[in-house]
Amino acid sequence: MDTLLPFAVCLVLITLASVRYHLPPFLTLTGAAVLFGVLSGMPVDVFMPAVTAGAGRIFAILGIVIFAGVVIAQVLRESGRIEDIVADIRKVARHPLYTAGIAGYLLSVPLMCGITSFVILAPIVSHLRSERAAATTLLFVTGVAGIISYVLLYPSPVIHTVVTTLGLYPGEPWRVDLFTLPISLLLLSALLLFWRSRIPAGEAPEQRSGGGIAVRTWLPLIVLFLMLGIGFIVPPLRGLSNIYIALLAALFVALIDVPADVRERALARGTKNAGIIIFDLTGAGAFGGVIAASTFPSDVAALVAGHLPGLLLPFVIAALLQAAQGSRVVTAAVTATVLSTTGLVPELHPAALVLMIAAGAFMFSYVSDPFFWLLKRTTGEGFETVVRRYTLPLSIAGVVTLAAALLVEAALG
Repeated sequence: MDTLLPFAVCLVLITLASVRYHLPPFLTLTGAAVLFGVLSGMPVDVFMPAVTAGAGRIFAILGIVIFAGVVIAQVLRESGRIEDIVADIRKVARHPLYTAGIAGYLLSVPLMCGITSFVILAPIVSHLRSERAAATTLLFVTGVAGIISYVLLYPSPVIHTVVTTLGLYPGEPWRVDLFTLPISLLLLSALLLFWRSRIPAGEAPEQRSGGGIAVRTWLPLIVLFLMLGIGFIVPPLRGLSNIYIALLAALFVALIDVPADVRERALARGTKNAGIIIFDLTGAGAFGGVIAASTFPSDVAALVAGHLPGLLLPFVIAALLQAAQGSRVVTAAVTATVLSTTGLVPELHPAALVLMIAAGAFMFSYVSDPFFWLLKRTTGEGFETVVRRYTLPLSIAGVVTLAAALLVEAALG
């Protein structure tokens, strides 16, 4: 049990540094990695290689994914095509609530960042209804819907990190969506049905006129999913389904299809934003690496075994990490790294394992979660309202996802 107290101290300090001093995750997580190594009694020549190796592993997994997704998002924003995408969704969805939810759900995965997709959607979604109360509700729906798909669907960084780190579904990572997609659609439907009757009556602002859906507007996203689909369906072309190749192709299409000034602005701003996100995630890799190199996995397994069923270990670790530092990708990276050193992975059905980690990533999205504060600033609502409309729905989604994981394990494990 020698590593449990240092782990708890690190979680408290990460939360304090994030909430009280607003330090970037790269500093807090890398600092926590070093501190954990010292407090656990690990020699420097043992824990520092684990820190750097963990950081490098996450960069290898997510570097291309994050860069491509964030720059594509910036291209769509700079070119004004996000407005066109929302307008196209509105032609199909009709009701502003459905437009907001579907837009958030659809865009967070290909743009590879739930926060990025919300930031570029918020100015558009907030004008789908003229009344402030209704517009605020639409913003919360957009945010929660985006997190649902971001946490559950491959190839989002959350699921991609888990599947890659744990070696699940080798060569066919998309198979995890056969389990996660229905659950995400169920959660999205429940969210929209709950708020459907609570949107205050009123007239929506006039919708822009136009003909059919413009394929050019959706071209980067079409290229991404077309390549993934062809690679899955046609065995000789399986290489196209490699997420790195598909995302790079979508990125090049996005850059080529816009004027030079838009391309330059998108690259400059997108590279800056991607760099910040990537550095933060390598900090998570550093923290996960040193934890995995210690006796923490066996210590926490022994602790859980005395109080909870062992199969809940992935959920417990993920929920604790999510509460401590707020980033869902960090939660996925650290949890998967820790679990990779245990004997639990081969004992659980792959889909059940993924769902348990995803369930933990939904839980306790509170003050340590940067999205919590972003929603508070964007909506102008009070603390209690953000908890009720963001933290609570996501925690409910976590409980539902955990229940689904247990059902999958009971039926197929």
